[in-house]
Amino acid sequence: MTPAEPFATDSTPALSALTPQLEALASRLGVKSVLVMRSEPDAMVVAATAGEATQHYTVGAAGKKAGEDTSRTPLYCERVVDTDEALYVQDSRTDETFAGNEDETEFGLHNYLGVAVHDGEGRVVGTVCVLDDTAREYSEQERAELERVRADVEAIVAKDTGALG
Repeated sequence: MTPAEPFATDSTPALSALTPQLEALASRLGVKSVLVMRSEPDAMVVAATAGEATQHYTVGAAGKKAGEDTSRTPLYCERVVDTDEALYVQDSRTDETFAGNEDETEFGLHNYLGVAVHDGEGRVVGTVCVLDDTAREYSEQERAELERVRADVEAIVAKDTGALG
């Protein structure tokens, strides 16, 4: 019997061509997770996952959005989808908006950088993001790498509206 892999990159079938790129990005940045997320009305759903945290973020796993419930802490990706703006949170534990969010409390991931994914019509349909358990900065080059992944995801979504699952 062979031991199970500690983590396994995975994606929806339409995004499978990007999995080597996602793995490489996780490795180059040294982050615990690289995700492509699909936005649904009440949840953010994993469409692709790479990095050590794939044990937590499996394809199809969903995080409930806070929405209008002011008693809940919003998901990082929820904010990106709602604003159509990149989001960087150096350390959610000291961030007024994101302290106590689900990724921090459940998985210990308190560092986040994410960008919106658009469909062929320009609508925000998800995110590409990285999460880590170390408060850190991202260089312009590292941010550009995330933007390249986003562009590749958007090219796939433009041809296949169901690519995110």
